[in-house]
Amino acid sequence: MGHLLEGRRRPAVPEIPEKETLENGHALRPVKPVLGSKRSGALAYKIGCMSLWDDWGEKHMVTVCQLDRLRVVQQMTLQKNGYEALQMGLGYRSTHRQKRAALGACIKAGVGPKHHICEFRVSSDCLLPVGHQITVRHFVPGQWVFVSGWSKAKGYHGVMKRWGFAGGGSDKRGHRQVHRASGSVGQRGAGKVWKGKKKAGHMGPDPRCVNALVFRVEAARNLIFLKGTLPGHKGSIVKISDARGKTALKNNHIRLPHPTFVPVPEVEYPVTIQMPPPQRDPFLYPEQPLYQEND
Repeated sequence: MGHLLEGRRRPAVPEIPEKETLENGHALRPVKPVLGSKRSGALAYKIGCMSLWDDWGEKHMVTVCQLDRLRVVQQMTLQKNGYEALQMGLGYRSTHRQKRAALGACIKAGVGPKHHICEFRVSSDCLLPVGHQITVRHFVPGQWVFVSGWSKAKGYHGVMKRWGFAGGGSDKRGHRQVHRASGSVGQRGAGKVWKGKKKAGHMGPDPRCVNALVFRVEAARNLIFLKGTLPGHKGSIVKISDARGKTALKNNHIRLPHPTFVPVPEVEYPVTIQMPPPQRDPFLYPEQPLYQEND
């Protein structure tokens, strides 16, 4: 009876080693970043949400993403294309479901057929060789990143759910059947409804970009744990790139690997890396008492 249920049972929990030794297959060398250096981003599958705890015992809600067989498919250079970028291929898709252009690019690069291919603009010093695999070690725990994707489709909704309107008053103050109404939609003098007016309608899927903090990376299964919620449903594809603008100032204390993580031969690296906990215990009460003697 046991052999009949083997296909229905959950797979065994994988044994994740504590350390591993890596090889530098493409003979990459680390690059010292200069003003204007821009690393490549990464594509990932959104797996789901879970909770993790730090060394202080504080609970953190994280979203798990997987960089499944992410490889460089093509290089875009100034001499040939007029701009500098890298084409990344994620996952796997059978050959009979591939477009000819995408299949030819994968054959030329020497990689398997990819599920999704996307471009990332990079600087000249961060170009990676064709066929190079991007792992989660490309990102550093404690680093802020931009995660972009498509939000879930939620159907048709009113202005309160779609745009966060406050709605009308209660019946006790003279309002009748206008609790969730949109209210005024324009001026009398103009005599029309302006373009872009927030009204009821279809909600999602829309492109969204959020800030996320890298809480943990696991190199054995290429999993990256991002703190917070991400747009999209389970199994959707998201883009992860280094933070820019004001958010990038939060990464000044972190030394990011340029152009990507370059391993040193015969050196053991930890498989699971988590961001360092805060120095101060978050559960300690402040030293100042809640009530003063003279209050």
